[in-house]
Amino acid sequence: MNQPPEIKIIPAFAVPFGASFLADCGAMNNSLKELFLLRETDEYKNPTRNSMETDLVFESNFDLFTWEQDCVVQLKEFMTACVKEIVARTNQYKRETVEKFDIYADAWYHITRKGGYFTNHNHPMASWSACYCITDGITAGEAADSAVTRFFHPQTAASTYLDAGNLSMTKTPYGYGHQVFKLQAGQIVIFPSWIYHEVSPYMGDSERIIVAVNYWFNHPQMNPQIGPKIYSGKR
Repeated sequence: MNQPPEIKIIPAFAVPFGASFLADCGAMNNSLKELFLLRETDEYKNPTRNSMETDLVFESNFDLFTWEQDCVVQLKEFMTACVKEIVARTNQYKRETVEKFDIYADAWYHITRKGGYFTNHNHPMASWSACYCITDGITAGEAADSAVTRFFHPQTAASTYLDAGNLSMTKTPYGYGHQVFKLQAGQIVIFPSWIYHEVSPYMGDSERIIVAVNYWFNHPQMNPQIGPKIYSGKR
């Protein structure tokens, strides 16, 4: 056989992620930082102790997107627009179809100080999750793996046997490693809520502030969902 056979490579079981930056976000981020630090109190703290967090992480209640401050509304609109875009593209929906969906969300913020981290977890009862970075706290000389968000490869058996036939198959979407993001101020990362992830210990000297959101959706022909609705679809 002089010519190799024609083989179609099928990237099955791929996991979609989305990433973007909000342009000219400095003023909004500063307002959010000031607001969140002011409300780093028991009144706004999540009363349910989370076993995944440490005392060096403040976690707010999950009602952030009900706040009416301009900076919060601006962030909600940006994050929700990004999530609607990834929903449309991954489901091959027309954008006008997505505009008909009712959108529900739990949204909260974390203030992390030196040594704070989150252990491995996922977000059940939602379809998409997103993180937005307000302040990254990155300082010169900081460890490269400080406060990285690490998404664990869901195919746990993929690297149980390695030889010359698969050892160099390391690039997306076929690699065996985890997906790692070191969030920068103004950056959003969107991911399926089911995927497990952690945040490594933060070693910066100032506050690291992140907003996290879980989204779930309802089509007008489906039964209504339960939870805080942030957007009513166009009928």
